[in-house]
Amino acid sequence: MDFAGKRYYNIHRILLSSIGLWPYQDPRKKTIQRIISSVILISSVIVQLMKFLTTEYSLDLLLKVLSFTIPCIVFVLKYISFSIGTETVKDLMENIINDWSLLKTEDEFEIIKKHSDFGRFYTMLFTLAVYSGLSVCVVIQLAPNFLDFVAPQNESRLHHIPITAEYFVDQQKCYLPILLHIDVIAVVGFTTVMSTESLFAAFVQHAIGMFAIASYRIEHAFDEVLGINMPRKNCPYCRKIINAIYIHKRAIKFVEFLRSSFAISYIFLICLGIASLTANLFRLFLTLRCMDDLEEFIITTLFVFGHVYYIFLGNYTGQRVIDYSTDIFYKTYMSQWYNGPLHAQKLLLFIMQRSMKSTVMCLGNLFVPSLEGFATITSMSFSYFTVIHSVQ
Repeated sequence: MDFAGKRYYNIHRILLSSIGLWPYQDPRKKTIQRIISSVILISSVIVQLMKFLTTEYSLDLLLKVLSFTIPCIVFVLKYISFSIGTETVKDLMENIINDWSLLKTEDEFEIIKKHSDFGRFYTMLFTLAVYSGLSVCVVIQLAPNFLDFVAPQNESRLHHIPITAEYFVDQQKCYLPILLHIDVIAVVGFTTVMSTESLFAAFVQHAIGMFAIASYRIEHAFDEVLGINMPRKNCPYCRKIINAIYIHKRAIKFVEFLRSSFAISYIFLICLGIASLTANLFRLFLTLRCMDDLEEFIITTLFVFGHVYYIFLGNYTGQRVIDYSTDIFYKTYMSQWYNGPLHAQKLLLFIMQRSMKSTVMCLGNLFVPSLEGFATITSMSFSYFTVIHSVQ
């Protein structure tokens, strides 16, 4: 993969290659990484569900287990869906390479670079947030060991297992191996979500850049005043408008291909996201009610914040697609279309008619990622939390 915008996707290549999901990496290495990562992620679900075999069932236990089990199921789902869709990811990357080759002017390159750079910034911000949160959790978990070394007591301090799981061993005696297993799960799982979601966001940013280039081409199609009596043959106005329509059409097809390729998995992810946020809100409520475990409070708060942050960014990128796809209509309306001949003006009707209807990342005709969608998901989660609290 070698093209002018390669540097904007290097961070995605590094993250996805670390877990065997980059489509261009060596097949043997990729297979080994996928087997190891799959075993790690599936084991995370198993050890938590095993808790129901050794502990008496209660609503509190169910929600505590689900608060971490559901995110682990999300890890598995994301990993499997991207593993299956490797060729789709490769096709999307090839589309991006072809789109870069279609750009004609320095201004168009600057537009696509600007939006690609935003996608890279999104990835870096997401990466920083995830690994900072994981680092805080690891430090908190190792605090008793550090305090035992700095200020020893007659007995070792008790360790807190961050998830509700059953390992069928004394968890205090085997704390470090258990903690290592949990931390490896967290690193692999969050890297999976972070790398796949950031690449998806980068794809969306590319589509937004293509919409912006189409708007730019329409906006400047009539900059040269050549008269309204220009013949249809070899009309520069018509050529510029056709180029804008072509880019607009490619942007729409790219969004549709992206949406159709991952729509089913995202429907499941939305349902799991609502359930997970609800369970973690309830867990945070229980922690606040007792307020006797600072470690539990910090970890649960970070988890709830992570859910909201993740849901917001996903819906925000969907909102940007809507905004930029409809912006073409207004840019066409505000262009100097009156400087061109009638046959050139008629061409504008095609792009105006299509851009009147916004391009949306509609998932199975059930959900549209947008700021309104973000409000819907969060309000549903809080509503379910309220219901659970009332029947507790």
